Order: sequence, then structure tokens, then C-alpha cells
Amino acid sequence: MESADLAARARRAYEAGRLRWALQIGWMVIVLVGLSSVAASPSRVTILLGVALLATVTALRWRGQTFSLAARVGLLAGLIPFTLLLGMKCGSSMCCALGNCMAHCTLFCGLGGLAAGVLLASRARRLEAAGLPFLVAGSLVAALTGLLGCFVGGLTGAVWMLAGELAATLPAYASELKRISR
Repeated sequence: MESADLAARARRAYEAGRLRWALQIGWMVIVLVGLSSVAASPSRVTILLGVALLATVTALRWRGQTFSLAARVGLLAGLIPFTLLLGMKCGSSMCCALGNCMAHCTLFCGLGGLAAGVLLASRARRLEAAGLPFLVAGSLVAALTGLLGCFVGGLTGAVWMLAGELAATLPAYASELKRISR
């Protein structure tokens, strides 16, 4: 066997192993899509968000380093609005007894997005050289994860979740851009 052929085979085996490792997080995404489907009846939006989340998280983990960390923290941050809204949806008899169910859904989505953004921004500040890539990747994963739950609250809930996340991460983005431009 030639040296170049052996090196190519080794490289393919290495990349296949990294891909298998990256796909191990897929079970979490499948569980989240399942929970979202059960809580709000299966929809194309839920499936599309799940596929996008699975592809994004797998690619980030395969890429490694800061991106792998961003995938984990983004999933954790996105679980905040996801859990808040699905918890409210499951306990909707109590919340909706107060009246104005959709107002509560949008409030919970917005607050969940804000909390997710605060978590991402605080973790990004700890990273010195890779804060901006972490923020971009983590924000994308958190948004996709949160949207799985907040689309249960309708399009308005999803918009408020994204607005909350953006409001909390915007100062961190500005800080990172300022640091880079120096």
C-alpha cells in the first residue's frame, strides 16, 4: 500500500469517527422534536426546525473547538424558552383560567428568549479569542431550539422569543465587534 493511499484512508476513518461523535447529540434533538410535536400536534414547521437543528448541531460538533461548545451551550440556552412555553402549554388550564392565553404565551417566549440570550452573552464574555464565532453559532442553535417550543405559541411567540434573545445578546455582539476592530 502506498503512503498517500494509507494517509487518505486514515483521514477518511478519522473524519467518519468525528461525524459519528457529532451525531451522538442527535438523540436530544429527536426528543425535543417529539415533545414539541406531542404538545402542539406535528407540523411541517416543527419537522423543518428539527432537521435544521440536527444539521446545525451536528455540523458545529463535527467542526469542534469553540463551535462544539457553542452547540452545547446553545442547546442549553434554547431549552429555557422551550421548557417555559411547553410547561405553560401543558399547564394551560391554570394559565388560561386567568384569560388571554396568547398574551401569556408571548410573554413566556420573550422572557425565555431574554434568559437564553443572557446565558449566551455571559458565556461569550469568558472566551477571549473566539467570542464572536461562539455567539453566532450559539445564538443560532438557541434560536432553533427555542423556536421548537415557541412555535407552539404561534408566530407572535416565536418573534418575541427571537427579540428577547437578540436584545440580550446585542451588547455582547457589539463588545465582540469592538474588540475585533482594535
